[in-house]
Amino acid sequence: MKAHVLIVILIALFLNSCNKKALPPKDETPGPVFYFKCDIGGFPVDLKAGVNSYYMKSSYYRDSNNVYIFKGELKQKECSGNCGFGLTIMINDYKTSPTGSMYIDSTLMLTSYQYNDAVIEPTYYTCNFASHQTTQPSSYTWSFSDISTTWGTAYCARTFKANKTYTTSLLVSSQQFGSISHDNVYKVGNPVQTNVNVVRTSPTNLFSYKFSTVNTTGVAPFTYIWDFGDSYTSPDPMPTHEYQAPGLYEAKLTLIDANKDTCISYYQVPAFNGSYGESNFSAYFTPVLNTKALSTISIFVNDPKGNVYSLAQVNQSEKSHFEIISIENYQATDTNQPLKKVKIKFNCTVYNGANSLEIKDGEAVIAIAYK
Repeated sequence: MKAHVLIVILIALFLNSCNKKALPPKDETPGPVFYFKCDIGGFPVDLKAGVNSYYMKSSYYRDSNNVYIFKGELKQKECSGNCGFGLTIMINDYKTSPTGSMYIDSTLMLTSYQYNDAVIEPTYYTCNFASHQTTQPSSYTWSFSDISTTWGTAYCARTFKANKTYTTSLLVSSQQFGSISHDNVYKVGNPVQTNVNVVRTSPTNLFSYKFSTVNTTGVAPFTYIWDFGDSYTSPDPMPTHEYQAPGLYEAKLTLIDANKDTCISYYQVPAFNGSYGESNFSAYFTPVLNTKALSTISIFVNDPKGNVYSLAQVNQSEKSHFEIISIENYQATDTNQPLKKVKIKFNCTVYNGANSLEIKDGEAVIAIAYK
């Protein structure tokens, strides 16, 4: 019996040894980690680190303002005579950093960024409104054309998007003079802004007023077009005008600066005897910079002829953009310097002083070295 069992075990072991064992899968050759592909002036470009002598190089340095600049380059080694396109991207931090400190995680964020082609547009503007009627007990109601929310104080502050036009209204109510309202229209971000100021020339002449402007922005010299609301006009910077009959007049100033930018401002003139009220107000705009916008994003492209194109001196179109899609930690360099693997997408126009190239559907994965 024991011999029979032993024979069965040996047969099983023999059969099992005859079965072919599956070989472990071969290691697949990994694809290029760093690359750049796009359309440059109608020519398709597809660069890969490790292919055709292309390699990825990354470095960083601190400029004279203590702002870190992170640089990634995808280019060919020992290229002479038969070169392809090359790409260099330099990303400036949006803040200064103290000596020995670098905050890479707050510098690189998953969002869209603005090119510093001329002036980085503010994210939005804060505006402070101040009523001129503060001497008598009154109630105040502020309202705006874009939202239904109102404010009930003599002073009001809120934010506005740039390059939009808003109408602001103020209703002032008092037992002394009843209710009176006034509207003004503001183009937020307009380089020319002003506030109209009007005062009576004397306590005895109730219908004579002196007009002027305060907190004016823009490029001098200015052109003034005053419309006093009673068919009279004036081109003077600070005119005096006398109304011929009592009434509530809507004065209008059209202000044009040297760059032909225009601002229109309104003022209600209460030409009345005795007690009167007013709902005029002043507005003061302050730009709020985009803290997520890097102070500069520089893109350099060299063509096969050796010409270098860059973003410098180019006003980008509305279609231009730069967006960080993903950020990953990557293996350290041979000198044990950490790297970030950053994927970006962008469109832009680059210029070499004589000609320009349009980059469409740009996509790249670059290395960002840091410490």
